[in-house]
Amino acid sequence: METQRLGTIFHETFPLSRQSLFQIIKAIDNNPHIINLRQTERESLFQQQTSLGTRYIKAMPRYALGCGFINSHYVLSALGKYALLHDNLLDQTGTQWLMHYHLSAPHGPGAPFWHEVVSKRFYPGSVFSSDDLFEQIGNFIWQTENKILSERAVRSTATVFTGTYTKPEGLGKLRLLEASDSGRYRVCEPASPPVWAIGYALLDFWEAQYSGRLSIGLDTLQESGFPGLFFMGKADLDEVLQVLQEARYLELHRTAPPYQVVLLQQDLEFLLQKIYGTN
Repeated sequence: METQRLGTIFHETFPLSRQSLFQIIKAIDNNPHIINLRQTERESLFQQQTSLGTRYIKAMPRYALGCGFINSHYVLSALGKYALLHDNLLDQTGTQWLMHYHLSAPHGPGAPFWHEVVSKRFYPGSVFSSDDLFEQIGNFIWQTENKILSERAVRSTATVFTGTYTKPEGLGKLRLLEASDSGRYRVCEPASPPVWAIGYALLDFWEAQYSGRLSIGLDTLQESGFPGLFFMGKADLDEVLQVLQEARYLELHRTAPPYQVVLLQQDLEFLLQKIYGTN
């Protein structure tokens, strides 16, 4: 089944706010009947059970979808349930890396432009301006959707993207992006993501990109774009795969090329327990 993806202007001009996002997740958990409500009824429920304003109530459930905390039917994912129980500030590094991953993954649920920007610009030392982003996002929408968005819509989208990664209330803790005095942005060399979070993301990526396959070539995985989402080189990816092999999630076959990665299991529960220290 194809993942439902966010539209380009899902954000209502607001960058991601973890505190607001958590209020939405908690309200959804407290009201399982929300899956049966119409959109206006859901928004009314959020108005009653959160402190968010009208436009935040439109934007933040979309962020919850884009970050992988809920599905399109307003049901909490396994990640959403664990984050709700064990990270009520959505402040843990593993949580924030997985939010970044879901927003940026090529298959969604984030907006397609998000993957486009991350895959082309997010490598250490990359420098770009707001105008660069404006041009990139506008061209991408034209090429993929045959649409021309208003300048205001594209500029607000570029501002939302950079704000999500630079503001402390967003994903600023990951230190992926920093703003300079000249109005430009520089991609940083972040601290290594938690290996169990990468493992969780790898299972999601495998299901989306290689569904039904028990093995893929190591070269295929290295060149898939997946390592770049976590700022990993080949040696970094190899370390992660070794840990997952020791945990019996996969096997690495290196007897003779082409080397293979063989998937042994897809149990997300153990990985979430590792991420949140509950096992």
